[in-house]
Amino acid sequence: MMHQPIDMACTRWCILRMSGPRTLAVADSLAAVGVEAWTPRRTEKRPHPSRKAIGPDGRRATVEIDAPILPTYVFIRAVHRDEVLAIAADPASPHPQFSFLRRADNSIPEVRGADVAGLQEEERRAQEIIDKLRECEGREARRRERAALMKTERARQKALRMERREFSPQQTVTVEGMPALGGMTGIVESSDGRSAVVHFGGSLTMTIEAWRLAPDHVQSGNTSVVAAA
Repeated sequence: MMHQPIDMACTRWCILRMSGPRTLAVADSLAAVGVEAWTPRRTEKRPHPSRKAIGPDGRRATVEIDAPILPTYVFIRAVHRDEVLAIAADPASPHPQFSFLRRADNSIPEVRGADVAGLQEEERRAQEIIDKLRECEGREARRRERAALMKTERARQKALRMERREFSPQQTVTVEGMPALGGMTGIVESSDGRSAVVHFGGSLTMTIEAWRLAPDHVQSGNTSVVAAA
């Protein structure tokens, strides 16, 4: 997860050095004790460590990890310099190992916020990229979910079509899953278990699949349902 960017424009910063794999750990460890520490980072998607982890699309799953944009460099606000110098000099420090970037005369340089504006812009662009990627993946996940629901609904309808529903002549029924007939009741004229001829009044008589019909419990008698062999 990307960290909230620090406003670096109106202050001065010192630079810490460390090994590449420790970059984020140093920044996070110092920030956890109240030091204003920052290093530009981006979120990357990488294959899941386990080859057995399969994503919804049937391919190997991915995981998100934070990665430094500028490995081996962490910026701390200059007002924390003495505090961080003490941390670096403490052999019992719980923080990952790091050192200060120094000039040839051993002095510690400071940089302006404007000097690292390009790095902040790079971090912002990296965040935009991962946000767009997540949005695309979200749309794809929703598409797969809709497809799965449609597949489930088709399977449900197929199972219902395999049932035989016997309706008695003159039985009153309602229709499910056909909005045009929603709220209407009809009278069964004949039924063969797979479909029924239903009269809705006037000249409206229709043959409707039996699985779409339900007895009107207020007026009708029993309906028998038999699974097809």
